[in-house]
Amino acid sequence: MSSASIFGNSTVSDSNNNGESMESVESSGEMDSTSINEVHRVMPDTAENEQIYMSLLWHNGRLGMAYYDTELTQVFLLLDIVESDDFLFLRRILRQFHPACIILSSKQDDRLVQTLRSLVSTRSDNGNASIASDEMSFHSEDSNILQFLPSIDFNPDICKRRILNLDLPGIPDHYTDSEKTLYFSSLISFDNITTIRATGGLLKYLEKMRIGVELEEASVRVPVMDLKVFTLEDQVALDDTAFSALQIFQREAHPSVYKVGQGGAKEGLSLFGILNRCKSPIGSRKLRLWFLRPIRDLDVIRQRQDAVEFFVNPRNMEVVSTLTDCMKNIRNIMPVLKRMYQAQATVIDWQALYKTVYHAIYIGDVCRIQPQTVHIFRRINEAFKDDLHRIANLINKIVDFEESKLVGRFVVKPNVDAELDNKKRTYNGLPDFMTKLAAEELERLSDDIQECNVIYLPQLGYLLAIPRLDYMQTEEDFDMSGLEFVFLSNNMLHYKSERTRELDVLLGDTQCEITDQETAIMHKLQNAILESYRTLTEVQDLCAELDCLLSLAASATEFNYVKPSVVTEDVIDIKGGRHPIQEVCCSPFVPNDTLSNQSYGKMKVLTGPNASGKSVYLKQVALIVYLAHLGSFVPAESAVIGCVDRIFTRIRSLDSVSVGLSTFMIDVNQMSEALRDATARSLVVVDEFGKGTELVDGMALLCACLSFWIDKGKSCPHTLVSTHFHSIIHQQLLPESPMLKFMTMDSLTEEEELLFLYQLVEGHARSSYASHVALQAGLPEEIVKRGREVSELIRQNKPVYAIDTADTETHFKRSELIVRKFLNLDLETEDLEGFLRDFVLPTSEGKL
Repeated sequence: MSSASIFGNSTVSDSNNNGESMESVESSGEMDSTSINEVHRVMPDTAENEQIYMSLLWHNGRLGMAYYDTELTQVFLLLDIVESDDFLFLRRILRQFHPACIILSSKQDDRLVQTLRSLVSTRSDNGNASIASDEMSFHSEDSNILQFLPSIDFNPDICKRRILNLDLPGIPDHYTDSEKTLYFSSLISFDNITTIRATGGLLKYLEKMRIGVELEEASVRVPVMDLKVFTLEDQVALDDTAFSALQIFQREAHPSVYKVGQGGAKEGLSLFGILNRCKSPIGSRKLRLWFLRPIRDLDVIRQRQDAVEFFVNPRNMEVVSTLTDCMKNIRNIMPVLKRMYQAQATVIDWQALYKTVYHAIYIGDVCRIQPQTVHIFRRINEAFKDDLHRIANLINKIVDFEESKLVGRFVVKPNVDAELDNKKRTYNGLPDFMTKLAAEELERLSDDIQECNVIYLPQLGYLLAIPRLDYMQTEEDFDMSGLEFVFLSNNMLHYKSERTRELDVLLGDTQCEITDQETAIMHKLQNAILESYRTLTEVQDLCAELDCLLSLAASATEFNYVKPSVVTEDVIDIKGGRHPIQEVCCSPFVPNDTLSNQSYGKMKVLTGPNASGKSVYLKQVALIVYLAHLGSFVPAESAVIGCVDRIFTRIRSLDSVSVGLSTFMIDVNQMSEALRDATARSLVVVDEFGKGTELVDGMALLCACLSFWIDKGKSCPHTLVSTHFHSIIHQQLLPESPMLKFMTMDSLTEEEELLFLYQLVEGHARSSYASHVALQAGLPEEIVKRGREVSELIRQNKPVYAIDTADTETHFKRSELIVRKFLNLDLETEDLEGFLRDFVLPTSEGKL
C-alpha cells in the first residue's frame, strides 16, 4: 500500500553584507579618555524604543551638534552656531532632546564639560541617568551619560571621510568619490567644520558600540538612512517649568496594573491630550514635536492656519472624512525601511509598507484636486510622485500576501519569474509523482513489505521510507537488494534507491532553490524600494503633518476655536479669551479680554479674592499665545498675537528633595531667569511671587522685579502678575508708568456672602476675602471668626490678646490680689519669705 510523501520545509535566512588631533581648544587640563559603555534609557515622551545619541563640540566660540535617532535611524545635524560660555543655546537643546548619551572629545574645553555635568543627574529610583531640568552638581563617576572619545576621532579630515563613507539608501553603487562628495554636499555644508567634527565623532561612537546592531554579525553596519539639518532659531523657547505650569503635557501612571510597575504611562489631562486627535502614530509623534517646539516663522504659522481653516469649513467635511479614514491606515514605515536595509523585513513589514503606500496614493489623489493655495496640498501634490505608483505596482505584482501569510515568509506571485514558476509547478506536482513512484518501488520489494513512502528531506534528498518489520532486529537485517540503508528513525527505515538518486539529479533541492530564488527577488525588490527612500520618508512626513492639521481642525471645530492673527507688531489683543483646559472641566466658563501693547501698557498687576480665577486667567493668556505659535486656532472670540521669543512662568514651585533647594529658592531661580533673559518680545507670567518668605521681604522683592521691567520702558516684556500684596497699591510702591495697569477679578459681597464674577476689570481688590474662602472650604466657623478678629486688630496696629475665658478671668483676679499685697508690703519690717511662701509660690502651684 502506497501513500503520499512527507515534505520537509527549509527556510533560508540572508543578511545584507554590505596622526595627531588638529584640535586646538584651550582647556585647563587634558582629560583622560574613559571607557565607553552603552547607555539604554526609555524616553517618557517619545516612542517606546527611541533613544537619542548626541555628539557635541565647542571650539573657538562655535558649537556643533549632531544626534542619532535609533527609531528613525537618521542623523540630525545642527549647523555651527555662535555660543558663549554661558551655554544658553546648549541648555535649550538638552531640554528639548533629552539624549541618552552625550559624546565628547577627551580634549574638550572644561567649561563645556562642567556645564554638562551640572545639567546631568543620576536618578536613584532605577539607576538610569537623565538630563535634569534643574541644575545640580555631581561627580563624573556618578553618571555614564557623558562619554569621551580620543580627540583624534574628532579630526576634521577623518570626520569628513567618515561621513563620505556612509552607505545611504538612494546613492547609486557606481558613484565615484567625487560624485559622492557632490551628493553629500547637497545634504550638508562641509564649511561647518565644528558640526562636521561632531558628526564624525558620533559616527565613530555608533560603530564602536554597534548601536542597534549589537547582536548582528560584525559585517553588518549601524544603519544610517539619512542626514538631515535642523535649526532652533525660529522657535519659541519654553523650559520644563513652563510646560509643567501651563499643563501642556502631563504624564500619569497607566491604569492597567500590569503596566504600572513597568514604567507605563499615558497622557493625562493636558493641552496635548485634549488637542491630540491624530489617527496615526506618526501623526501623534509629529504633533508632540510641534507642541515641544512652537515656532516664530510667520509664513509657516499662516500656512498651518490656512489648512486648519480649510478643514473646519463645513463645505469640506467630505474631504476631511476621506483623509481621516486614509490616515488610519498610514503606518510608521521607518522601522520597515530599516529592516529592509538590513535584509530582515518580515511579511508584516511588507503588508505595512504596501498599505501605507496604497493609502498615500489615495491621499495624493484627493489633495491634488483641492485648492493648491493651501500649502500642505501643494506640497503633497509635488512630493507624491510616480515613485509611489511604481512601488505600489511592484509590491502588488510581486508579493503574494495570502501565501506569504500562510507559510510565514516572502512568497512571489506567479508570472513574475518563468524559471521560478517552473520550479513551483514541479514542486507542486511532486506529491502525486512521489505517490506513483512509491507504488512502483513497492512492487519491486519483497512480498512481506506491505507499505512504503517516498519522502524528501533537505540536504539528504529523496528517500524511500519502509516500516520496520518484526524480524529486523539488527543492522544486518536492514540490508535489502538494490537499496542503500541511510538511517532508522521512528521505527521507519530510510533507503536510497536507483530511482531516488535519479530524482536527486533531476530535481535537486527544489524547495530550497525556490526559497533562495524568492529571497533573491525580495532583495531586488528591497533595493528598488530603497532607491526611493527619500520619497518615502518625505511622504511619511507629509502624511504626519496632514494628520496634525486634521487633528487641530477637529479640536477647533469641537471647542469653537477661532483663527488668530499672528503679526510682527508688539501686541497681544485677545477678545473673549478662554482657558482651553479649564473650559472643558468647568461649564459655563466666563471669558475675559486681554490687551497688552505700548499704548495700553505691557504690565498688568492682578489682585482679587482667593479662588477668583487669577491663576486661570494668567495661564489662559499664556496658552492662547502658545497655541497661536503652533499655527492652531485659539479659544477666543478674536485674537491678534504678536510674535514672542520666549514664554517665562513663575507659577508652580517644583519642590524636590533631590534638588536640595527651598521652595522660595526655586521661585527666585525661576524669576531670575526671566529677569536675565526676557526681552521686549517675551511673555512673562508671574503668580504670587514672594509668598514663600516673610511678607515685607517678599513684597519688596516683587516690587524690585516689577520696577526693573518698568524702567526698561518700551523694552518691557509682556508681563502678567497676580499678587495678594495689596500694600503695593495702597502704599504706591511701584513707580508710575504708562506701562503699568492694575486689574482685578470682580466680585460681589452681600450679607457677608461673597459671589465671584470671574470678570477682569480695571482697579484693585480691597481684600483677599480669605475668611469667605475658608468657610467654603469647611473650616469651623469659630476659627474663621477668630481669624477675622485678629486680622482686623493687625490692620489697626492694635495688640492681639488671647481670647477671654473663665480660666483667664480667675488668673487675672489672682494676679491682681498678689499685686495689691505686694504694694502694701513693708519691705523693712515684714517677712518677705513668708509673703512668697503664702502668696507667690502657692499661686504658681495653683493652690491660691
